[in-house]
Amino acid sequence: MNILFLTNNNNQQLENILKKINNQNNNIIILEKISFFKILKLIKEENIDIILSLENYNIFLKMIEFLYKCPIVFKDEISKKEDLEKLLQHKIAYKHQKDLPVLMYHRVIDDKKYVGVYDTHVTLENFEKQMKYIKDNGYETITFEDIANGEYKNRFNKNYVIITFDDGYKDNLKNALPILKKYNLKAVLFYVTDETYNKWDTDVENRPKEKKFELMNLEEIKELYGSGLIEIGGHTTTHLDMPSIEREALKKDLEESRDKIVEITGKKPVSFAYPWGRNNETCRKVVEKVGYKFAVSTESGSSCFSDDLFEIVRVGIYSKDDIKKFEQKISGNYPFMRENRAKMKKFRNKLRKMVGLKTK
Repeated sequence: MNILFLTNNNNQQLENILKKINNQNNNIIILEKISFFKILKLIKEENIDIILSLENYNIFLKMIEFLYKCPIVFKDEISKKEDLEKLLQHKIAYKHQKDLPVLMYHRVIDDKKYVGVYDTHVTLENFEKQMKYIKDNGYETITFEDIANGEYKNRFNKNYVIITFDDGYKDNLKNALPILKKYNLKAVLFYVTDETYNKWDTDVENRPKEKKFELMNLEEIKELYGSGLIEIGGHTTTHLDMPSIEREALKKDLEESRDKIVEITGKKPVSFAYPWGRNNETCRKVVEKVGYKFAVSTESGSSCFSDDLFEIVRVGIYSKDDIKKFEQKISGNYPFMRENRAKMKKFRNKLRKMVGLKTK
């Protein structure tokens, strides 16, 4: 982050705050005297993400925040937050209504016979169009390993995107990998280690049964990983419904799947995906305890990437998404749009309830 720090010559307070934010991922510019024009110049020349002020409310700074979309954090708010960096990232993300997009894929199919009951596929044709769009529009594909050192804190000045695949279907190797190679794009695979097909969707009683789709075997997973473009992350051994599993049993399962990934890659995985996106506080703590640094959901979690690194929201890409819809979903704004729609719906239902109308 590029941070402009406005001080009031309180050296002790300045030192305490710098300890919280002074690391290799932050570029801090200190300005001891508030000058409206100097601040504007720095915002433009230094690409300032956020301003910290050791003064209380200032009308001129609020004008800058409004006109230049540069969030301001004042003295009172600074003093209340122990994790100041997380607050700064939250402020930036919500001010701009944009953050690092994390895309979710499952299957990439080359024949209509592979269309399933559930919409978990994209066609090979559409997948190539989407990957070409990423390449042509200057996006940099990264993995969670790339940002495990804290690089995610610099995401606001980057054109990053994270492409993820869940489960480990054979078509990921056959259809997706050649396209990723063609455009030199990275991706993350969240791998179900102990199944040979999508048993969690086929062998069910209380909902429609999915068609049987085969998963990659060990040699195929190694081939995928050997491309140098793929990070392998955890996804349990058998696609567990994690909130329904007792804590110790869940921990054992995550350790087993983690260790099997280590056998493939030679290193501990840093990222994890909750099957179906289902998680709770216990699940998140177990994932962290096992040694993961990031965990992704589907639609649950904050729109700000760094609010909770163990409940990172993703944007699903589906069969009906044309390139215009894909452009919207990869923009970084989509989770905020989704969140704002939910808030508006809640507000409308509250009003309807107040006047005696049926909620929707």
